[in-house]
Amino acid sequence: MPSPASRLVVAAAVLDSLEHPTTMLCTARSYPAEHAGQYELPGGKVEPGETPAEALARELREEIDLEVRLGEEVRPSPALAVGTPEQADVADPSTHPGDDAASWRAMHGYRMRVWLAEPADPEHGPHRGTAHSSMSWVPLDEVADLPWLPADLPILTAIHEVVAL
Repeated sequence: MPSPASRLVVAAAVLDSLEHPTTMLCTARSYPAEHAGQYELPGGKVEPGETPAEALARELREEIDLEVRLGEEVRPSPALAVGTPEQADVADPSTHPGDDAASWRAMHGYRMRVWLAEPADPEHGPHRGTAHSSMSWVPLDEVADLPWLPADLPILTAIHEVVAL
């Protein structure tokens, strides 16, 4: 099993619309205590045998009851990128399909890949589960004012560059 430092997590910047975004879904953690109330991009861990996109779809269904359409991946600049598993020699490609791109540095030494997304059905969801203490659609010009997890701050800057937050 890969070490925690090699574990890939995936997340989404869920926008009300990929074409003309005006709001972003912002979720605050329920736990652990040292991060409770801090905002994060929704998502979770990739399990062996899953592609990153499959894991993201599963995690969003499980955590916030939301089906999404994925947009472009928000990639880190070379200065902020964590190497691919092959470069870091941390994952077996046969058990981690699609884990072949540079990632963002995440908490606890994890690697994170992030996509823009929009609800597949705007009439359904999202619904807050136990992983989050709050969840709301926030106007794009107010997203940066929330208390985000430090690991997500450079990602928010990159999202800003893509969608003009």
